[in-house]
Amino acid sequence: MSKPLIFTNWMARCSSLGNLMTNLPTEDEQAKIALEIEELTNERDYGTNRNGNKVKWTETKDLRLGVLIKKRDNPDELPSGAITYLEKEFRDKFWRRRRFLDNKYLSKGTINEDDSLGLLSLLDNFFYRKNDEHLNNGTIQGTPDNRQNKTKDTKSSWDLETFENAELISLYSWQLKGYMWLEHSYDNPELNTKTEAELCYCLVNAPLHLIENEKKSLWFKMGMPDEDSETWINAVCQLERNMIFDIPAFQAEYPNYDFYNPVLDFSIPPHLRDKRFSVNLESEDIKNITRRVLMARDWLIAKEIETLKLIEHGKTN
Repeated sequence: MSKPLIFTNWMARCSSLGNLMTNLPTEDEQAKIALEIEELTNERDYGTNRNGNKVKWTETKDLRLGVLIKKRDNPDELPSGAITYLEKEFRDKFWRRRRFLDNKYLSKGTINEDDSLGLLSLLDNFFYRKNDEHLNNGTIQGTPDNRQNKTKDTKSSWDLETFENAELISLYSWQLKGYMWLEHSYDNPELNTKTEAELCYCLVNAPLHLIENEKKSLWFKMGMPDEDSETWINAVCQLERNMIFDIPAFQAEYPNYDFYNPVLDFSIPPHLRDKRFSVNLESEDIKNITRRVLMARDWLIAKEIETLKLIEHGKTN
């Protein structure tokens, strides 16, 4: 019996869904294509353009008409960015080869999920607990950070600058749209809506080990200065200001930490460390997600079959 294909029941992860959702066809584009097909067909069949002037039918126009008809009959295709993502997904799942992509920004985002939810809880006077249930509906899968009132996804910003520059990007928008669609397959009495979600950027303290890592990196970059030097002390003071935003909370978590800053006056008020964006789910979003994920699954299955053939061909030669 042949081994079942890995990608037969492949589901896209909500966190990566946006990679599949670029360059979606629009009704306006389809209308323009239909109009141009009508105009070119009229030129070919009757030798006149839209203004009634006689025109010559050329090979270039014939090729253009063929391209437009193909676009009309197959209005959607996976863009190059989606193919690049799927090639990476194939290497991961089929060959089980994956680059280590962990960095300090991702580390803080993962480690500080509870702290970010804690900040939101403080501001809203409502306890938001971290969700650990992994959801799927056979097409997509994911684990929302929080499933109370509205679906929430938190992003713990690295520093004040990244927080201030944070925006609702397409990747995060589609992530939340995916989470909302998943909720339609579950009975969750704590959720008030399944068509509105929140992306929440939070500015919370960096964990101590990340601060120590940054301190060590800074020390080497500065040429390994004497740790009692004024230059080094000033640099670490700045580092603390860059990575700590709630001094009472930091002291409560790390009571034995010895600050370099002589005056601990650099906390930022909680309401200035929270930035939220609302995301809505429309029926058209579900159609687009379903179509693109099925297209992606077909691409992965075809790639798997082709690869298996190449492997088998190598065995017989």
